[in-house]
Amino acid sequence: MKTKQFKIFAILFAIGLTVFSSCKKPDPDSQSAEDNARGSYIMADAFAVSNSEAGGTDGKIAYPKGMQVVRNLTARTVTITFDSCDFRGKVRNGIIHVAYALHPDIGLRAVDLTITFENYYIDGIHVEGTIKTTFGGTYTKPAIHVIATNMKATFPDNKVLSWSSDKTFTMTSGYRTYTIDDNVIEISGTVNGTNRAGKEFHSVYDKVTLKRSCPDGYPVSGTVTITSDKGETVIDYGDGTCDDIITVSNNGVTLTIHLDQ
Repeated sequence: MKTKQFKIFAILFAIGLTVFSSCKKPDPDSQSAEDNARGSYIMADAFAVSNSEAGGTDGKIAYPKGMQVVRNLTARTVTITFDSCDFRGKVRNGIIHVAYALHPDIGLRAVDLTITFENYYIDGIHVEGTIKTTFGGTYTKPAIHVIATNMKATFPDNKVLSWSSDKTFTMTSGYRTYTIDDNVIEISGTVNGTNRAGKEFHSVYDKVTLKRSCPDGYPVSGTVTITSDKGETVIDYGDGTCDDIITVSNNGVTLTIHLDQ
């Protein structure tokens, strides 16, 4: 149960993907919105891969062709090496280095991670930087604090996205239960970056909330505000109702959007 609950946090890094979808129609700054999303996705993916291997043991695990995992249980490190490996639907090359600490209070789960990259590529995108996650919060409301520094994604066309971020993912309810369907997660924090057009942007996540019980998986409340040379764009996810409706406001104009349409 604890393993499933912590895996939820990995999914939540991809919250930026919904920002990407929501900003296509009004398009006040589609490049910054898209790149904010892509950075979030890259972090989500790296965390998911790293978290699944950290704290494990050297048992008989079948990895796909081109993937090798080496653990140092004494130093609490994991080295994940890819050689043209199709893993989790992405072609990967290079190395992900993971250092971790254990938390006896939560069943020795490895949730304090330091993730770095060595000549690492995912679907041809060169990824660099450092991601650090720290477990915190309270017994009934656990949280993971995620700090990303000097992140850089170089795309096959040589355009570059760079960013740093500071976010907290808090499970506000449903942690000590026997089902994940009642889990509610709240995300707050900031992203500072330079998009692939060379323009700076700043994103603020204010209590963006997801309910596991909502079948579509979209956030149900909270806002993401993206500030760039094109002004301020505010994405509002609603009043807590499970639906695909958001509003996007920019320069005094507000649009209502159905994400599934």
